[in-house]
Order: sequence, then structure tokens, then C-alpha cells
Amino acid sequence: MRKHNVLYYLMAFFINLFLISAIFYYVGLVPFGDGNFLTSDLGTQYIAFLTELRRQLVTGNIHLYLFSQSLGDNFFPIISYYLLSPFNLLLVFFTSSRVPIAADIIIMLKISTMGLTMAYFLAKYFKNTRYSNYLFTIAYSFCGFVASYFYDLMWLDALIMLPLVACGLLKLIEKNKVLLYYISLFFAIVFNYYLGYMLCIFSVCFFIYLALERDLLQKKNRVVIIRNFLISSILAGMSAAFVLIPTFAGMMKTAKTSFDLFNYLPSARFGFEAFTQLGIGGNTFAQRLHHGPSVFMTSTVLILLLGYFFSGRITKKDKGHAFFLIGVLLLSMFVTTFNTVWHMFQNPAGFPFRNSFIFSFICIFIAHKAFSAGVFKDINTVISASCTAALLICIGYLTEWMIPKLIKQMGFGTPDNEYNIYYFSLTLICIAVTGTFVYLYGKNKYFGVILLFMVAFEVGANFVSVIDTAGFGSQSVYQKQYKLEADVLTDVKRNSEIGHRVIVSKSGLNKAFPEQYNNYNDPILFNINGLSLYSSTLSQDTLETMNKLGYFSRNVRRISYIGGTNLTNTLFGVDDDIGQWSHSYEVETDYNSPSLGFLASPDIYDFQLMSNRALDNQNRLWQAINGNNKEYYKNAKINKWTKVKSGKKHLYKYYLTTSATGELYLYTSPINYVSSKVYVNGKKIKMPVLINTAMVIDLGNYDSGEKLSVDIRTKQPLEYDPSYFQTLDASEFNQSKNNIRQNSLNITSRLNHDTVRGDINVKKSSPMLFSIPYDKGWKAFDNGKRIKTYKVVGNLTAIDLDKGYHKIILKYEVPGLKIGWIITIISIVLFGIFLVIKKKIDPKLED
Repeated sequence: MRKHNVLYYLMAFFINLFLISAIFYYVGLVPFGDGNFLTSDLGTQYIAFLTELRRQLVTGNIHLYLFSQSLGDNFFPIISYYLLSPFNLLLVFFTSSRVPIAADIIIMLKISTMGLTMAYFLAKYFKNTRYSNYLFTIAYSFCGFVASYFYDLMWLDALIMLPLVACGLLKLIEKNKVLLYYISLFFAIVFNYYLGYMLCIFSVCFFIYLALERDLLQKKNRVVIIRNFLISSILAGMSAAFVLIPTFAGMMKTAKTSFDLFNYLPSARFGFEAFTQLGIGGNTFAQRLHHGPSVFMTSTVLILLLGYFFSGRITKKDKGHAFFLIGVLLLSMFVTTFNTVWHMFQNPAGFPFRNSFIFSFICIFIAHKAFSAGVFKDINTVISASCTAALLICIGYLTEWMIPKLIKQMGFGTPDNEYNIYYFSLTLICIAVTGTFVYLYGKNKYFGVILLFMVAFEVGANFVSVIDTAGFGSQSVYQKQYKLEADVLTDVKRNSEIGHRVIVSKSGLNKAFPEQYNNYNDPILFNINGLSLYSSTLSQDTLETMNKLGYFSRNVRRISYIGGTNLTNTLFGVDDDIGQWSHSYEVETDYNSPSLGFLASPDIYDFQLMSNRALDNQNRLWQAINGNNKEYYKNAKINKWTKVKSGKKHLYKYYLTTSATGELYLYTSPINYVSSKVYVNGKKIKMPVLINTAMVIDLGNYDSGEKLSVDIRTKQPLEYDPSYFQTLDASEFNQSKNNIRQNSLNITSRLNHDTVRGDINVKKSSPMLFSIPYDKGWKAFDNGKRIKTYKVVGNLTAIDLDKGYHKIILKYEVPGLKIGWIITIISIVLFGIFLVIKKKIDPKLED
């Protein structure tokens, strides 16, 4: 590589690095300030997952099953979706408390690398390494998708690989060389299979475009090129089987397998208001879940793109090819049917139009073609393009402003549309200034420097417009609180028995977050066996099991420890409850809690959970486990109840007498506690989070025969139903708890090696119930002999044990991983054979 080319690529990288560093410095983000982006999914999910990955890399203990994922689950789907980027290896240079800093640095490096790969594509397609290419590398690296979703850092690898995939297709069309295309598509799928899937669709579209542009169908080698494209594409996908097959097997257990016909109806996804996305500040962080396609591409690119279709320098044929490609990508976002297909046949839950980066890439590519053709030399073309760009922006903002007015006049609620006159004006000014200098560039190339500054200014302004609407956490507070909590949890794990779970009911870490932080993934963050999880990979069966037992679930991606009772804590082996009060941590330890496996009655095989009957489910389950008909939960007696209208709600007053000594629980469904309030003897019960669904609520500990009043202010209709209020009989329950404790598995292995080891002396043939979700990946061995596992109690696991001493081993193997590796190896070998055969049968087609 010539020295000039080396400098060209280095500058492509470092210009972007300088720009993103300047942006982070301006807003005060780490590593330049104390602010960190502990917001949205980065704060609630990715930091925890990255911390776990760092822990495994540093310790060398790579394991693919985590008991910190709710009750326990396959870690591989999280790895394949969030953690396979090679940039994540940088985590080993940071401590756990500094992972948020590492995340920001990784984001900066990824954005910089986008500029590098885009510069490579432009150099290969346009056969030059002119510095004017940086206009387009910057526009790509800081396009609307990046500005809107930069904190979803696992998606950024796809933007790095996209120009390489496009370059591979170019080499395939021009020189019949397939290696770059195969390798780039393979790694795109491996790094993030979700956006990698989108790049597979893109490769088909771009191949067709290049074939039309290069008149492939008129050439003698057309069959050979098409054949090699198909073979390379198929083998690239098959070579990624070691990721795809086990991930598919894991994701089949989630709610993402559900089918919704409405996601396939050919309806429109957006209207003229989407034109606002072409300008600076088209959307904000607050609108991240619902907005138009993020297709910001700078005024320079927009004017050149429009100029491509206005200019007489471009042939009608080339305009038709470009219109076809842009039209296909636009329809893929506009029509719900196509949009669903592009998003792996699922409607995105927030963060819409995740394929918009491909549209931006093509628009920037076409704009460069216009630039190379010299459309900026025609003043009429520049004026027409600039005026059209301004008109589109005006239409977008006018639509966004007028529609809420019209809807309000019709008597409906006002939509949450933001009309920002500042960014509207700034965008129009930038279009006018840019249009002027685009034309002047044709007179004097030195005006290209001003255009470069305009592009840099616009991408910076757009990036800041998004990031300024997001709150930042404090890195210094995060590091302090992380260390405090980690130290406490380390001591707890050291002193507690192996094979138990821990709850952190009040975390000091919340002080570091800019918004309410619900601690769903703290078990992963601190490497403890917990109960909660927030992830797209959450098992639907586990969620339903815990939900039917009274645990809070906000949606299909979240399950919380909130809603647990003394009984469910025992069922799931919760040993410790930790909370920070008055700047110090208090630890409540229950040394009577059984381990994750204990002997139970055969009745568990016939037990079924019922919907909306949490306390009844717990009572019947405890009867099934103990093999008796004792009433562990006893209904309180309702002496009197009243119903009073209170605004749009009703106030229900229940006057109760408890029927047993112990914790009194409330459960009624359906009810939304966000809009409801509960009082006991006039004192409000404080909800720990925004509870928008039913869950079990602890009303306090009372003696038998104690009288109290419970007030419930809610919109939901309630009845005279004693089963709403049930006391867990402490005497009966503790007796059974001691018995279960004495018959629990003595676990002898730490639960971080994909293996559970333990021993027990069974006095009577019984099932052993594990509070571990049923998974085909678990292989059970009794005294060295493989035994069968059973799915019981919704989604828990059981094995049968005869009388006598048993040494139990559970080993976990990721379902589909072995077959995936076999297919991967075979596919790579087949590709090697294909290259050898191709070289022999197509010698005249390569140079």
C-alpha cells in the first residue's frame, strides 16, 4: 500500500475520532467528563451484559449458563446478540466499575472505524483516494441512525461491515472474486445476527443494482457471476451456523415467536412528517421509541442526491437504476409488510426503522456519484436541488405542526409531536449556505474545505440535538456505589451457602442513574444468583411461571423479584435480602432457606398453575410439594366493605380480621397500581416501581384475630372477596420449610461453570424439584448414570430419586451449539473447495 493511501485511511479514521471526541467533550460524557450514558438500554441492559463479559474474559471462566438471568437461563442468545463484537475485547483493560467508560470508548472507536470502511468502499468504487471523500465518510459515520441509536452499540458493527459487504459485491461483479464478500458477510452475521440479516437482504438488492449498472445480463459470464454470488451468500450464512442455530433455539423460548397478523398488513408506517428526519434535530432522545425513519444525511448529501436526478449529466438509465434501489429501500420502511420482513418478521418494540442506515448508505453513495459526475457545476441543478431540499423540510415540519392542530379541532387528544422552530430554521440556513458552496466548489476546489466544515457542523449539531435531550448519569457516583455494593455482595456470597439466591431490594447504585433504575439486571451486573431480568432473551415459560406466582412483569422482556412472598422466597432458595439504608447496607439472612434442589411429593407432576390466581397457586403448590391438604394461606375475614365514588375512581374500604399469624398479602387481578393506591390503617403502601399489572403486595405482619382496614383507590372494579387478602400461616409454613430444608440437595459446586454438583441421602423414593427452569440443555446424572429430567410447576425441573445416597450432577450444553459448529466447519471447508474449483473452471474470468 502506498504511503498516500495509508494517510488517506488514517485520516478517514482520525477525522471521525476527532469529531466524536469533540461531541462527547462538548456534552461532558466520559472519558472527557463525569457524565455517562446510563440511559435507555445502555444503562439498563448493555452495561450489565458487558460487565459479565468482562468478568468472564478476565477470569478465563467462560460459561454459557447464568443463574443471574432470572432463575437461570442460557447466556448464549445474549452473547450472540449483544456481545460478539471484537471491540468488546477492550473491556479487559477496564475494571468492572469503569465499564461505562469502556462502552463510550468502544462507541467512539466504532464510529471512527465506520469512516475507515466507508473510505475503503469509496476508494474502490470511484477509483480514487481524494480527500473530498471525507465529506461522505463523515456523513455516513454520523448519519441519522448513528445519532439516534449510538448507545445501542452492538448495532454499530453492522455499519462497519456494510461498506465492506458492498465492496465485496463490487469485486464479485467486476473481477469474479468472492473472498471479500464471503468474509465480510460472514462476520457481519457473526458480530450481530439481527442487523447481519438485514445486510443479507441488502446484498441481494445491491447485487441487482450493480448487475444492472454494469450490464451483467449482457455479458458472457453472467451465469458464472450469479452462481458465485448465490453460492458465496449461502455458504457465508451457513458458516455462521455456530451462532445462528443455538441463538434460534434459545430465542424460540421467548415471546418473539408470537405471530401478529397486523404486522403484515400493507399499511403505511409514516407520512409527510418523516421529511423532518432529513434535517438537523429531526428526532430527540425522548422520541427514541416512536419516530420516523432516522435518515439524516447532511445538506451536502441531500442536495447532491437530489441533484443526481435533476442533472442532465446523469443518464436516464443510471437515474432509473438509482431510483429502483432507493425506491426498494424506501418501501421497505414505508410499508408495514416489508418493514416486518426486514426486522426478522417481528415488529420492533421501540427503536423503529432499524434498517434506515442502509437507506442512508445508498443515498450517500448516490450523492457521491452525483459529486463525481460534476453536477455541482450546473447552477440550475444546484438551485433546483437546494430548493427541493428546503421544500421537503418545510412540508415535513408543516405536516408535523398542522396534524396535531387538526386532530385537536376534531376533538381528539393532541399527539405528542415536537415542533422545534430552532432546528427548522437552522436546517434551512444550512441548506442555503451549503447549496451556495456546492456551486462555488465547481469554481474553486478550495471551497471543499468549507463544505467539509459544514458537514462536520451539521453532523455535530444533529448528534447534540439527540444527546442533549437525554439525561446523564454520574461516573464518579457509579464507581463509588458499584464498589460499595460489590464489596457487600462479595462478603454475602463468601459467608452464604452455595446454591442459594440473593435479592437486593434497595440498591445504592440507583443514585448514579439519571432516571428511575429498576435493577432488573443487577444480578448479572454483580454476578449473583437472583430472580430478575430485563432482556429480549427472557424465556416466556419462566416469565409466565413467575408471573402466575405473583411476581411483577412489566412486559414480555422483564421479570422482577418484586411480588415475592416468604413462600416463593423459600421455593426459589432466597437466602439473603440486601438493602442500602442511610448510606449503609443491611443484610437479612434466612439460613433456613433450602438450596436450588429439594425433595418433593410426586404430586408436583400433576400440578398446574392458573392465571390470575397467584396466592391460590402458591397455596396449592406448597400442598403439592409437601403432599398434604393443609391451608398454608388463610383468607382474612371481611367484616364490612364499602364502595364510594371518588372522581373517576372508586374508593373500596375493607374492614378485616386476620385468620392467622404471619404476613398478610393482597392479590387481585386485573389491576394497575400506577393509577391505584393502597392504604393499610390509613398509611399508604409505597410501591417500589411503576406497577402497571397485578402482583402480590405485602401488607405487613399481623397476629391472628387482628383488626385492620385496607383502602384501595382504583378504576378497576373490586368485589366482596376474602381471597384478595390472605395470610401465610407462619406456624404451618415454617414447619414445612424446616422439613424441606432438611431434604434439600447439598450443593458442592459454585454455579458459574455450567455445572451443578451436589449430594443427598434420600430416605424415601421421591422426586427432586429444582428451582431451575426446564431446559433441554440440562443433562442430569445420578451416581454417574444419565437420568431423565421432567418439566413441572410451569417451567421448573424435576428428577426421580430412589432411596439411598445420590451424587447428582447437572451439566449444561447450549442446545444447537454442537450441530452449529459442525455446520460451520463443513461450510468453511466447502467454501475452500469452492475456491479451488472456481479457480480451475473460471481462470479466464479473473485478472
